[in-house]
Amino acid sequence: MLLKGRIIGLLCFVCLLGLFISFMTPKAYACSRGPTTFEEDFLEASAIFTAKVTSVDAVYPSHKIAVVEPDKVFKGQSPSFVVTNDDSDQCGAGIEVGETYLFYSQRWDLPYVSVFDTHLLSTERAEKLTHWLSDRTEKQQPKPPRTETILAHRQGEIRVFFEHHDRGYSKKSFITNNSIYVPASFFSDTLWYSADWNEDKNEIVIDTTNRLEFEETNPDDLLSPHSGAPTEISAAYNDIKIKVKSETLEEHPEAFVSGDEIFVPLRAIAEKLGYEVEWVDSSSSVILHLPLEQQSGPKTLAMKYINNTGLEVEVKPETVPFAEMLKDELGYRKYGIQFYLKMDKQDIRLLMSYELLRKIESDASFREKVGAKLGKPMSEIPRNRLLTLKDFE
Repeated sequence: MLLKGRIIGLLCFVCLLGLFISFMTPKAYACSRGPTTFEEDFLEASAIFTAKVTSVDAVYPSHKIAVVEPDKVFKGQSPSFVVTNDDSDQCGAGIEVGETYLFYSQRWDLPYVSVFDTHLLSTERAEKLTHWLSDRTEKQQPKPPRTETILAHRQGEIRVFFEHHDRGYSKKSFITNNSIYVPASFFSDTLWYSADWNEDKNEIVIDTTNRLEFEETNPDDLLSPHSGAPTEISAAYNDIKIKVKSETLEEHPEAFVSGDEIFVPLRAIAEKLGYEVEWVDSSSSVILHLPLEQQSGPKTLAMKYINNTGLEVEVKPETVPFAEMLKDELGYRKYGIQFYLKMDKQDIRLLMSYELLRKIESDASFREKVGAKLGKPMSEIPRNRLLTLKDFE
């Protein structure tokens, strides 16, 4: 009896200890990643901004879309919506309507935020981050003329894409001071802009030209470059001004002269030209996307089937019936579907509401309506890129 009492007492102590530890232990997530620095998070993000959440909707598959009213932008261009997982164990962020957050969004096409990238603005973490971001992005004061030795990282390794157009490796471009620098001639050699030097005003002027087509890329430029250590180069700074389409940039990393080239920051100029800049660190690629609202021409609705292994397989609606999507294999749905807009310069993924998915699954006549719209131009882009039943009625 005494032994039984001791066992019960020991079990009670263990339970209380476990309860105490659960209160004292910081919250952990199944998706936990290793520690990162503020600077690493800044470089990895596509856009950093504060915004108020105005609505939250569930979308397929297992995601939430939050419509936001952006306020202050620290990097990139603030989107009108963000996407997150529906489960914090899968890195989903607990976003509530009416609250204001500091967002670090990933990906340019469907700006995604996770529990690591979303900070309620009034919290200590958000306050610390906003102060750091303000210091990191504050307007640079003009510095006296000087010559410095700087490190050029990934020189000749940066590959440039303009939407679907592979423009090859920018042989003279490199990364220094956390910014991609390109020679001013990059805009006339690689894109369809002019880049003129005004010596009297100490100013580089970038503007559009009458050229409408790309010149063919040299096949040698598409060969995999040699990956080497950073090199030291001499950079002469002399308060060079940058004018883009008649507007002088007020805030940008300093331009400089190295050898016989003027080097300018790519992101600051590209965003002023109206592009969204995507950096793919793993392949040292920079992709310039033209925002949807600036694209002209037909926007054609198309569809992909996605199997459960995550491999996206594009199929033609007229050759593969919706019945394929409804098939089960070993008790699991064999395919899901994904809608997107085919455009002249890019393909844009669309989100879809659960109500739309259920209607497609359950109503054969509705599937015919959806099929009739595939492959035909859409009159407008769905609001917040979210397809609903109304888009097919």
